[in-house]
Amino acid sequence: MKILRNYFLKEFLGQFLLSLAAITLVMVLGNFAKLSDMVVRKGIPLNTVAKLFLYFIPYLLKYSLPLACLMGMLLASGRLNSDNEITAIKTLGISPLKLLSVYITLGILITLLLIIINDRLVPYAHYNSMKIIKSAGKKNITSFIEPGKFSQFNNMIIFAQDTKRNKLKKVFIYRTAGGENSNIIFAERGEFAIEKNILKIKLEDGFIQNPRMQYRIQYKTQFMDIPLGQEISRTKRKTCDMSIKELKREINALKRQNLNNVIPLEIELHDKISFSFSALIFIILGFGLGTKIRHRSRGINFGLSSLIALLYYLSYLGAKALSFKGFLPPALGMWIPNFIFLAVGLFFTYKACVY
Repeated sequence: MKILRNYFLKEFLGQFLLSLAAITLVMVLGNFAKLSDMVVRKGIPLNTVAKLFLYFIPYLLKYSLPLACLMGMLLASGRLNSDNEITAIKTLGISPLKLLSVYITLGILITLLLIIINDRLVPYAHYNSMKIIKSAGKKNITSFIEPGKFSQFNNMIIFAQDTKRNKLKKVFIYRTAGGENSNIIFAERGEFAIEKNILKIKLEDGFIQNPRMQYRIQYKTQFMDIPLGQEISRTKRKTCDMSIKELKREINALKRQNLNNVIPLEIELHDKISFSFSALIFIILGFGLGTKIRHRSRGINFGLSSLIALLYYLSYLGAKALSFKGFLPPALGMWIPNFIFLAVGLFFTYKACVY
């Protein structure tokens, strides 16, 4: 039995590592264009972008590890089934459940690793990456004013059709102070600079319009000063930046104050744990499905694993949305996708053992 265990474990680990490398490469290439754009177009230093990439790795592992478990399991069990090795094991009187127990042990270890990643590394990496991005924005505001996108600073929303260095074209500025002070400022062109945490903008050939007071003023040149200190220098911790221990402490503190806004914190708490178990569930599901697949094609297995992962993540997002709306308690909503896919995996595993 020890020889069989090592043989099947080696088969899975080989496919798992190969799948992990392929999935990681795809995800890295998907974000490479965005990272390179920071260097080439926005002028952010290369070492800063390299730090952002390192902080991206824990977030990448959060998704790539479970998917690699599913794909590796499908490839391994599919290869064993296509060569009739699982049938040979049954004829020797060895239940496939003994084979599955080896994979479950490994799945539990990967799940524990994912709990550590989701609890410690992902919040740490996300919080520090936000600090780096805001710090880069303080030095190079063009990283925040992107062409065709809205950028908010204090009570100002800035939209520029095109940007080049510190030059702006077709600029719209919305002052959201409220009441009679709200207005829209347009300029054909403009330029800006930063002095002591103040964004200084020079606008040319435009108008100021107040929809509430119904007036419009044309101007040739207009100057504006927008404070940036609080917006850039201070990075607030969000719920996704908290560890499990911090979330529990915050939830208990809010409950002691009889406050009802604990649902986002409870969702994040159960999310960190339940999502980590997707690796173990994917191993069980992949084993059950793999015993019904009699081919070696990596393309088919990759397509099947991608479809399963898509269905899982869609159900996960749907359950999360229902929990936010209050239709499901967070303790139930964030675990429903796991229960569903575990039931499907156990069903196929049962059929593999009986037939």
